[in-house]
Amino acid sequence: MKKRIICFLLALLLLGLSACQDLGKKPATLQSKMPIPEDGVIAASVLESLQKQNKVVTFYGESNGVSYEWTVFGSDIEEIRDLNFAVEILQATKEKVAFRYFSLEDFGFSPVLSLCLKEAWSSNSATVYNLSNGAAQPQCSASVTGSKEESILNFSPASQTGSFEIRADETVNTLLAQTEPPTQPAATVPMETDPYLSDVTSENGRILSDGKASGQDQYKTDPVPAGKPLPVEPDDQVVNSQKTYTCTFSIECTTILNNLGDLEPDKLDEVPSDGIIFPAQAVTFYEGESVFDVLQRVCKENGIHMEASWTPMYNSAYVEGIHNLYEFDCGSGSGWMYSVNGWYPNYGCSRYQLAQGEIVRWRYTCDLGSDIGGGYAMG
Repeated sequence: MKKRIICFLLALLLLGLSACQDLGKKPATLQSKMPIPEDGVIAASVLESLQKQNKVVTFYGESNGVSYEWTVFGSDIEEIRDLNFAVEILQATKEKVAFRYFSLEDFGFSPVLSLCLKEAWSSNSATVYNLSNGAAQPQCSASVTGSKEESILNFSPASQTGSFEIRADETVNTLLAQTEPPTQPAATVPMETDPYLSDVTSENGRILSDGKASGQDQYKTDPVPAGKPLPVEPDDQVVNSQKTYTCTFSIECTTILNNLGDLEPDKLDEVPSDGIIFPAQAVTFYEGESVFDVLQRVCKENGIHMEASWTPMYNSAYVEGIHNLYEFDCGSGSGWMYSVNGWYPNYGCSRYQLAQGEIVRWRYTCDLGSDIGGGYAMG
């Protein structure tokens, strides 16, 4: 009997010590940016703390002179285990980056991988190709941010094993099958009464600049580069709902993922883990509609918040916020900009009349457009 009591007391003591050890177990210390260990492995305890605290952490490393970062949202983590975040850069040029992952298994979620190149990329968009099966298979698209001296390629890989290449897309690429646009013979149109215009040509129902103008128009628009469509005033807009065309449309804020330290804390939940708010896809528009018309419809039909105000000085709508992300939410130079076929128009989105097959991208900038290749549009 005495032995049983002693054994029982010892068991209670061991259980008590075990409980004390569990209570005393501290969560892993998290910082907004953390280095990737030499072996590339992020411990399960770190990922568990990241998940439980619902934080966002950037894990950074370097390979062959190219720095890279994984942006991980704690809310995306499902299974807690050690993960290898090491990446080897095999080749890096202005048009292609070849790399491979050290991980032997997929993560179970898709964090954003950013490759930081020490030279300007040759395109404003790119495609990631999987080379693991002997043939280049497209995996996902990549956005290009940065400046004239460097570029950051951002993408969210569904698989984190194998060998891959990122290849630059053409500046004007085709993301959807296009039908032939309506054609009209080019015609010279004299505009001698307006000092903003000289001789221009008409194409697909729009007037194109010849690049000879030297002054601003009445809405403070600088001369439009040669070959680009001149602005159409909203008051003169004629929409024909009987004629429909298609364009490629997308909305993203991947630049914020590279500037999380500048983001207003209460806006973190508004940022998608891959930075993509509306993935590139074909949308329909009516003849004569503007970029702003299509943005309004896309946001309304897809339940995406959008707020804009009218600016009489520029005779155009100004987009203040999309997806509850507003100007100045990620620094003093942050806000929304749009591009068409890789060009950032130097006039408002209400004044750009769309044509068949064009590619429209709404992108959030954190540096007055310099980080997305549109700094010139800001003057």
